[in-house]
Amino acid sequence: MPNEMSDEEIRREAIRRVMRKRGFFIHLMVYCVVNVFLWFIWALTSGGISAGFGWGMHFPWPVFPTVGWGIGLVFHGLGVFAFHGGWEQKEIDREIEQIKKSKG
Repeated sequence: MPNEMSDEEIRREAIRRVMRKRGFFIHLMVYCVVNVFLWFIWALTSGGISAGFGWGMHFPWPVFPTVGWGIGLVFHGLGVFAFHGGWEQKEIDREIEQIKKSKG
């Protein structure tokens, strides 16, 4: 049976969740700023701006960090919003119950 959380424990858990969300949004903001900068550099150095962003002979190399980092960002978001650690508390409660039974 899960242990009831005190008000202080609930507050600590709420703070932990808010900090994880904040970390994700900071990660998202840095991702956007850096990738816009990388695409801007590519556009300037490949003649993309003057050529109407046509690829021409210049491969768009920023696609690699954008996609790679984007995959990491998706997993970060899933960890924060979809799988926000409820399983950890269930495992802790299960271990507590097993310890109580073995000490019996």
